Amino acid sequence: MNRKKILMMINFFPPSAGGGVYRPLSFVRYLSGSGWDVTVITPRPGEFWINDPGLESKVPPEVRVIRTKSFSGQRILANLGKGKQSGSSRSSSRFGLMRKAGEFVLIPDTYVGWVPFAAGAAAKLCRSERFDMIYSTSPPDSTHLAAGRTSRRFHLPWVADFRDPWISLYLRDPATPIHAAIHKNLEKRVSAAKLVLVTTTWQKEKLLSLFPSCRVEKIPNGYEEEDFPEGLAIPDGDGKLKIVHAGMLTLGRSSRPFLEGLRLFLDRRPGAGESVEVTFIGPRESANEEWVGRLGLGGNVRFRDNIAHSECVNIERASDLLLLIKHDDPRYTGLVPGKLFEYIGARRPILAIAPDGEAASIVRDLNRGEVVPAGDREAVAAVIDKFFILHKEGRLGSSYSLGVVREYSRRVLAGKLELLLRSIAGNDHSLGEA
Repeated sequence: MNRKKILMMINFFPPSAGGGVYRPLSFVRYLSGSGWDVTVITPRPGEFWINDPGLESKVPPEVRVIRTKSFSGQRILANLGKGKQSGSSRSSSRFGLMRKAGEFVLIPDTYVGWVPFAAGAAAKLCRSERFDMIYSTSPPDSTHLAAGRTSRRFHLPWVADFRDPWISLYLRDPATPIHAAIHKNLEKRVSAAKLVLVTTTWQKEKLLSLFPSCRVEKIPNGYEEEDFPEGLAIPDGDGKLKIVHAGMLTLGRSSRPFLEGLRLFLDRRPGAGESVEVTFIGPRESANEEWVGRLGLGGNVRFRDNIAHSECVNIERASDLLLLIKHDDPRYTGLVPGKLFEYIGARRPILAIAPDGEAASIVRDLNRGEVVPAGDREAVAAVIDKFFILHKEGRLGSSYSLGVVREYSRRVLAGKLELLLRSIAGNDHSLGEA
């Protein structure tokens, strides 16, 4: 099979960490191992506030990584000393104000300052060698602007990957009607890519309703098989019900619904406090720790700063119960957190605090755990009680279907991507006006 050359624009790339890193990193790895010459253009370290240097070892040595300058909002604030946070916690009030200010001034997002550097690096490469296609992934949505510019200038087929929908159109309200119009126009430009990838059925249907001529394919997020070997034994616990939440807690995805339900459960079952241990791992807004204090849960709940991904998946696998929290906002109903698939890979029961939608359906259809709505602390307390009794009786693991789900393996999903790329590589390079 002839080797093809792909230029990949990825803003969040190791040593950056967080949920947005793993999907494009897996694509880089598997494409490189499937006969593709991969070049990645990414900012220099410091573009994102979460880092895991250990992830750099996941990048195959044959992959060329071009790191550029950037003037993102995060980088500027960090250089000024105003973007710092304590460990993996940042001020909820300060960050909320900064984000609103940034969204008003910087379009489509606060990372738009990377666009000229990314496009410039791509142009330098494309003047000296021929690529078969260009790939970009978002968020941040501004990455697509750099890829679109390169695609038009050098007549390259363009694959635009949306890990999330266009942020300021679907997940946050545009600052003004003028901002909304600009965002809609930019999204329309990206829809002219040769291929648009999405992660959920909702997003595919939405894009096709807006842009019927757009070619949209769904490739969900997934998990790395190598992170969860099938023969890996679950360590014997100490009798405590160990609940683990791994991932970011943001202004819109708060631990509060779970914590209020946990408080209610503990009040109703005296003595259970000694047998329940909750750990939140990863970056968070400071309001989450404030709620633990207000509810008197300091003896049961602890927060750990961001840790190496390899350590995190080991903790997930050794837990009794994995906690998934979705945004309590109708705009997020169609989204499926990437962390859900990692939990599926860990093969532990899941407590999903989530509205009805694709994520809730996956948990229910796979019989992977229980789903409760975010606004119902009574329901949260009741389901914690159910898990507590099952654990005490030694029936927690056997009460749910915890087998391997191959369809969500990133190896399988990357194979699907590779077939799609092969189908357009080397074909007619004509592009719609982007």
